[in-house]
Amino acid sequence: MEELLRRLVIVSEEMGLKINQSKTKIMIVDKYGTLNENNILGQYDIVKTFVYLGSIISNRGGSETEIRRRIGMAKSAMSQLNKIWRDRNILKKTKVQIVETLVFLIFLYGAETWILKESDRRRIDAFEMWCWRRMLRIPWTALRTNASILNELKVDQRLSTKFALAWN
Repeated sequence: MEELLRRLVIVSEEMGLKINQSKTKIMIVDKYGTLNENNILGQYDIVKTFVYLGSIISNRGGSETEIRRRIGMAKSAMSQLNKIWRDRNILKKTKVQIVETLVFLIFLYGAETWILKESDRRRIDAFEMWCWRRMLRIPWTALRTNASILNELKVDQRLSTKFALAWN
């Protein structure tokens, strides 16, 4: 690792570039957490996560943190649309389109880089159903199955399935 960084500095200087040590962060990517994270490089900070192009990158290689963050952002957007969900003059079909275009797109930003586990798929499905129930104003105490809600909305493909077909 130290040798790679040394070569990077040399090649950069040959091209007239100087690496800013105070701004440069190093992340050791290790799925199992077995690599040594001692800062043998001295002046560079070693980090476990950082934001790159609006997405959180983790040294464990998973996407749990980013998925949770995106769900939070999408839920916030969903909550800001409460006036629309309460308006009885707006058709259900229009509300579905609003959820799909505004809320789900906020959630799916950067999703092509995610590595999904089964627990992530379940979390995505739970988020999707939270959105549909919120849109229909169905309280969590109501005894409605997910299937009946999806059938009522005529949703033929779950968000996690669309996601899997598009990117995995």
